[in-house]
Amino acid sequence: MKVFKRISRIVLPVLAGLAFLLSSVVGAARIGDDPPNVGGVLVGPCGLPGAEGPTGINDDFTNRGINAGIANVSPEGVTTAAGAIVFRNMVQNIGTSDDAFVITVPSAPEGFRIEISLDEGVTYAALDAGNRNVTVPVSHGAAAIFFMRITAPAGLKVLTGFDTVIRAMSTITPTAANDTIDRLYTGFIRLEKTVTVNNATGAGGPNDPVSGAEIEFAIKYSNVSTADGMGSSLLTAHNLVINEDGRVLPNNWAATTDHVTGASDTQAGIIIGDRDGSSSLSDIITTLEAGQSGVFKFKRRIK
Repeated sequence: MKVFKRISRIVLPVLAGLAFLLSSVVGAARIGDDPPNVGGVLVGPCGLPGAEGPTGINDDFTNRGINAGIANVSPEGVTTAAGAIVFRNMVQNIGTSDDAFVITVPSAPEGFRIEISLDEGVTYAALDAGNRNVTVPVSHGAAAIFFMRITAPAGLKVLTGFDTVIRAMSTITPTAANDTIDRLYTGFIRLEKTVTVNNATGAGGPNDPVSGAEIEFAIKYSNVSTADGMGSSLLTAHNLVINEDGRVLPNNWAATTDHVTGASDTQAGIIIGDRDGSSSLSDIITTLEAGQSGVFKFKRRIK
């Protein structure tokens, strides 16, 4: 009995120590088996944060155009007033856990004012030298919408795109970042008019504007915005209207010519005023996608 008691006094502490050691090892293994939190992020157009641009997911874009300061400005001119436009962007958490993403503007055109809103445009905060970033918390697997209000100064070349780069960076994994471009166009529909005289009367040369010769007016219209991207947000013109009135300067052909029916449009535009005695015409193009162009033609006969 005494021998057994002595053995018990020795063995039980040893077994208890082994049990503690084993439990520590198992606990450590369980902790070590948990995957580490890894940040991941996509930022891009609203609804498609994983959109692609010409080279990949870091030059996808949202294209928008301003109307201020472009009326009656020639294609070689500059804007006559400042203009602002709001871009809708989305940041998506593709990491392994909840994260907070730092939104910055690493590149913007000189003189532009950049502001961000996290409450659907109710309030805006400037992103500038005094406030270089805003943090957006996003749950694992979720996405958040934010607005960017970009104001362009006057004096910019018209029919031109100006890029503001937006970056989202994970706070869990700072090397995990993604860029998108908010591109502001100072107008995106180019109009170019050419006039050709066709003289088949036999009097004078083939291009002489004599009585009976016909004058062909051709207005080429183009959507100059870029279309090179998969899922990027493009600029489309809807219900584009081209008006030509021979009674309104700089036109003066209403009094000196007669209309020749047969006006045409290569994009199947709806032409109004193509009738005998007409002195004005309108062409309505229902849709003009990014990169598309067309030509509106009509003829007049010299009196």
